[in-house]
Amino acid sequence: MAGEKIYEMLWDCEYCGSKKLLGKTHRHCPQCGATQDPNRRYFPSESEKVAVTDHVYYGADKVCPFCQTPNGAKATFCGNCGGSLDGSVSVKRKQDLPESPDTSSELPKDSLAFENSKFIKPHPKTPKWVLWALGSLVFFGIGFFCLGVFWTEKVELELTQHEWTRSIAIDKFKPVSESEWCDSMPRGSYNVSRSRAVRSYNQVPDGQECRTVRSDRGDGTFAESESCSTKYREEPVYDSMCSYSIDKWVFDRNSEAKGFGTNEEPYWPIPKIRECSTDRIDCERLGGRSEKYVIHFIEVSGDTKGEKHDCEYKENEWKSLKPNKVYISDKSVIFNYITCDTISARDRTKTED
Repeated sequence: MAGEKIYEMLWDCEYCGSKKLLGKTHRHCPQCGATQDPNRRYFPSESEKVAVTDHVYYGADKVCPFCQTPNGAKATFCGNCGGSLDGSVSVKRKQDLPESPDTSSELPKDSLAFENSKFIKPHPKTPKWVLWALGSLVFFGIGFFCLGVFWTEKVELELTQHEWTRSIAIDKFKPVSESEWCDSMPRGSYNVSRSRAVRSYNQVPDGQECRTVRSDRGDGTFAESESCSTKYREEPVYDSMCSYSIDKWVFDRNSEAKGFGTNEEPYWPIPKIRECSTDRIDCERLGGRSEKYVIHFIEVSGDTKGEKHDCEYKENEWKSLKPNKVYISDKSVIFNYITCDTISARDRTKTED
């Protein structure tokens, strides 16, 4: 902080409407005699500033607990009602209060508003109808989603087909093109080419950035000073980037076995691969395994009769579901999907009876 200057706050009389009265000089309204309300103090615009000279600062004003009149920090009795100021509290300073609607309207449109001991340009308020619209949209969106999840109906299903798939991944040892910073390039790389690229940025001092800081002192005045900090710019740091080839194991393809029905036991495919005792180009090996068991259903009742649905199960449960039964499931009325967890079976003969 450097070159601190002291200026008077402004306030507006709420009784007679007098505007821009001086916070230190006018402890009472010169028009109607009303006591100054410290909560109505505000910062002046640049053209309205009134400098304070020969002012000794003793601290923030104290509020009389009896008549709420602000008094100087050194006062022991209220200058308005004579009450004792023992136990009185200090006035709230400007940064502790939101901008008063009465005072903010008096500031020029291009003035700066005080916030957190700094000045920023006031932001336009979002219209209330926009907030209401956004809130309503979110509310109805959540409501619609919940309705789609929880609003269900019972539907009858017929099991039309069992389907299973088993697959084995096949990896292949082959050349792969990669790039990495040269100091992190893996061993065994070849066909290396180098280039320059930005690896990081250094923060380099680049002059100073200054701002005006105002601080309400609580006695009808405020201090103004300039606060400066070092400004930085980003300076790129270049390094060597290497593009190269390297021989390694990578996924090449899947070998898959697929079938329908439960008469044939699901089996794993027997892929033909080129096995090698050592890692050589075009050698192959078996990778991870995966399996999937799906049952296809069709609706047999209601307005959506004939609609198809699929459910995935573990193998044992997949085998236990039989085609000679009618299945009952919950179905989302809005999103039109069945809940596979809720499916239960009953004999077809009972349904027909």
